[in-house]
Amino acid sequence: MFVPGTFVAALLFFAFVLSNVASAQQAVIDLPENVDESRSRNVPLTFHLPKQKNAQPLVLVSHGGAGSRHGLYALAVEMARQGYVVLCMEHITSNTDDIRRRMRTGRLSFREALVDCGNDMTARTNRPLDVRFAIDLSDRLNREDDRFRRRIDLSKIAILGHSYGAYTAMVGCGVKPVGIEVNLSEPRIKLGIGFSPQSANGAFFDENSFAAVKTPFVGISGTQDLAGDGHRDFFKLMPKGDKHLLWFHDANHFSFSDPTGGPRRLPRTDSDVTNVLKRIVPEILHTYLRGEPELDKAAREDLVKESLGGTVHRIEWHVN
Repeated sequence: MFVPGTFVAALLFFAFVLSNVASAQQAVIDLPENVDESRSRNVPLTFHLPKQKNAQPLVLVSHGGAGSRHGLYALAVEMARQGYVVLCMEHITSNTDDIRRRMRTGRLSFREALVDCGNDMTARTNRPLDVRFAIDLSDRLNREDDRFRRRIDLSKIAILGHSYGAYTAMVGCGVKPVGIEVNLSEPRIKLGIGFSPQSANGAFFDENSFAAVKTPFVGISGTQDLAGDGHRDFFKLMPKGDKHLLWFHDANHFSFSDPTGGPRRLPRTDSDVTNVLKRIVPEILHTYLRGEPELDKAAREDLVKESLGGTVHRIEWHVN
């Protein structure tokens, strides 16, 4: 059945994508329908492609609860500008539409709906499986679709996520979630980056969840984040070796999610933190996906010093 509002929205988004291509000199390809037949589940995806036509590393992006594939748009654009194929995933059992459905059908507040979603083991299990599907689909597109053919280096894959997306990244890197026995790790991932990484308080992970993690991992949080020092737990509990903790003084939970430039908006975005992430995150990717020089203490100190500005006046960078 023809739905005028849906049709108009599609036209607006198409126009938005075209304008981004013109302004950023890189392709933004939105694929809202991608069915994983094994789960009868749709996984909406948006690719941000770099200007380079030869194979480039792949960075997967996972949004937080109540978010969408456009939730980290500003950072996705910057990573693509710096030469990465960026694939932003949408998890349909914890996205904006799902939270609204939970609010409506359960007569829940927004916060209650988020808690309900977080406690939903179906949503927890399917997020890492969405990652597996997205990598498999990228492999097929890289072989069969002229828009992507031989443009993705699938031997160099990172995953980045915020909040519930950090959970997704952590599980992909080998952190074992409580209450789930099946192995949801993804060995093709070479680096994980989590904004507001989950604590070991027993809700998503406990103190035994981190023991087997061998994948390099970077956790980024702030002094005003929701779980306080709990966001440092991964750093204490993961085996040493290529583990980083970046601690932003005065940053809060929502400082690390910026959809600026995309089709969705937040009433207040922390552009100062975004600007720092645009500077630091690509340098981390360069080290682990391109084999550029190690971020030793001097390099880290210089990078932080160069990145500070606005409300971001202090960042601690610890390495195990």
